[in-house]
Amino acid sequence: MAHSDLSTQIDRSAYTNRFANNSPITKTLFSLSALIISVSSPSFIVSIIVFVVFTTMLLGFAKIRVQFYLKMLLYPTFMLTLSCIFLALFYGYGEPLTNIVTPWFTWTIFKNGIAMSITTFLRVEGAISCLFFLVLTTSITDLCILFRRAHAPKILIEMSLLIYRYIFVFLEVSTKMNTAQDLRLGHSGWLKRIRSLALLAGNLFIRALEQGERTFTAMNARGYDGTIYVLEEQPKPKKAALAGIVLFDVLLVFAIFFTLNIGVI
Repeated sequence: MAHSDLSTQIDRSAYTNRFANNSPITKTLFSLSALIISVSSPSFIVSIIVFVVFTTMLLGFAKIRVQFYLKMLLYPTFMLTLSCIFLALFYGYGEPLTNIVTPWFTWTIFKNGIAMSITTFLRVEGAISCLFFLVLTTSITDLCILFRRAHAPKILIEMSLLIYRYIFVFLEVSTKMNTAQDLRLGHSGWLKRIRSLALLAGNLFIRALEQGERTFTAMNARGYDGTIYVLEEQPKPKKAALAGIVLFDVLLVFAIFFTLNIGVI
């Protein structure tokens, strides 16, 4: 999936899903409250519940395409898996699970290291599903309006909006540059690879400056006065939805107490 396609599909999902016309306040409260509970919960069962519920909401109710959702999950899950493998192998103390004896040293893998890595994996996957729910059901414009109403710094909101709009553009440009270097044998050897990387970084920096100047000129031509104006009409949160969020969070807290003593291994 090209980076520009990824940006387009995220925007399309945010504007066309079945929750698109719901209040951004409701969706933000739902995502963030579950994320906080999932991350702070000592029970891995709660993280599994959060992941299953939010994935079901996205695929079953918001009607996000399964293939697209799995592609979005692929990269963070891959990096998370690598991190958790290192955590399992190099972290831990107390009761050993097994010993790997080599001619030079004995490598001990501890039970609590394995438990910590599995718990961390599930906790982060639960948090990722919460963030994906917010990103795939709420447009960046709605989020910026929400932050503005929360009195977040204006410069921070507008910089976030511009960075989001252009980060995928520059990723696409860097991919094209990298492909061009590869076709010219720019990656045939470590020295050439390092030189190509330096050239790519330098050219990308220049392209970013040029794009920034063009964007600023275009915004000035459209009457930019230091504020990016957007339509701020948003649906109001429904009381039933807010009550449902509170009930869901209370159930998660109860789940923490009932599953606190269930160990991973």
